[in-house]
Amino acid sequence: MQYDALAPMYDRLMFHVEYDEWIALIRRIASKFGVSPKPDILELGAGTGIIGSILQGMGYGYAASDISLPMCREARVKRGLPVCAADARYLPFKKQFGMALFLYDGINYLMTLDEYRRLFNAVHDVLLPGGLFLFDITTRANSLQHFAHYMDFEDYGDFSFVRNSWFDYGRSIQHNDFTIFRQVTDAPLKDAPGAAAAAAEARYYEKFVEEHSQKVFSVSEIERVIPKKRFKVLGIWDGYTFRKYTSKSIRIHFLLEKIY
Repeated sequence: MQYDALAPMYDRLMFHVEYDEWIALIRRIASKFGVSPKPDILELGAGTGIIGSILQGMGYGYAASDISLPMCREARVKRGLPVCAADARYLPFKKQFGMALFLYDGINYLMTLDEYRRLFNAVHDVLLPGGLFLFDITTRANSLQHFAHYMDFEDYGDFSFVRNSWFDYGRSIQHNDFTIFRQVTDAPLKDAPGAAAAAAEARYYEKFVEEHSQKVFSVSEIERVIPKKRFKVLGIWDGYTFRKYTSKSIRIHFLLEKIY
């Protein structure tokens, strides 16, 4: 799950994602519940830093972290973001933040509830008193409706991929397997006969396979492992709204407040 091959092409794969929905939700939450209207934000699972670059441009203090070194490299090189390669369950930050984010169902990569417990305790330690933790989960409804048996193919010229998605109903695990072909260009073939051949470039494709698995826990399972003495649950909402989630919700957001 290191995104070694996907990281350089991730932004193009995710061009359809409505990041503005998350930005609007973050702003509403900071205004309504935050320690300040523009708190310093720590983003876990920040990926290539798309959300972070927007937040930073809007004047928020921002720091990024991700367990994937290739993703951290993309966020730093492409967007100049302050980024730390870190496991969200064991955060190394001494600074405390007014808000922590873990978005785009990144939390679903945690495969056990004990890992959720470690995450909540780690996030608690990097939040200011009254600080907020916003995260979202993908749901069984989403898997069953969209990704139970799904195959996708895209060809961008310099790379192409085949994505095979399937849902293990019994174990409640969403699988997303990528076969990626990335073009590699070498220097011109100097020893090739003829002017045209000498100027030609050797092009070939490297093949990569990445297998991604996400555990889809229910809301009640996650609620049970939230440390109630450390966090207050401010909301569990449908999509990008403040409406209560339902069994048909495709994405569910949790908002926690650090009690002490």
